[in-house]
Amino acid sequence: MKLAVRIGIFLALICSSTLAMAQFQVFRGNGHYITDQVLHMANGRIFPGYSYYFEDALLTVRGNEIMAGGSGSEFDLTYTYKDGKLYKGNAMYTSQIAYTITEDGKIYKGDSTFQLDLLYNVQEGVIYEGGNSSRLDALYFIDRPVSATYIFAILLGLELIV
Repeated sequence: MKLAVRIGIFLALICSSTLAMAQFQVFRGNGHYITDQVLHMANGRIFPGYSYYFEDALLTVRGNEIMAGGSGSEFDLTYTYKDGKLYKGNAMYTSQIAYTITEDGKIYKGDSTFQLDLLYNVQEGVIYEGGNSSRLDALYFIDRPVSATYIFAILLGLELIV
């Protein structure tokens, strides 16, 4: 019995540390000169600043779906990420493609990779506007690697895309 309790506690600690590692923060700045925290993720929810109040949740990410608010309900589904594209709603039609992300972190408007449609690029956790990549042009810094779905959730939370 004692062994079962110890194994249970050990597994709980591993799971909680894994969840803690999955959290991230977004700061204004370029990664070298960080000013203030503007967003953070906790339990799949994107919150502004340092808030952890459920009612302050801007977005909820579940798998490849992004929902408005903190509930995570299918009724609040706003975007779905699939194959490098962010679709409005449930990702059924190509006409729903709102944004495209390439493997090198460039984010384009619509179903495009045309240079004039380039909005942002993300390199090593730093968000730049357009094709810029100078540290002086950095807008925000993400403190750890995140998936493409979370990159879009961050951009939505920062109101850089709508």
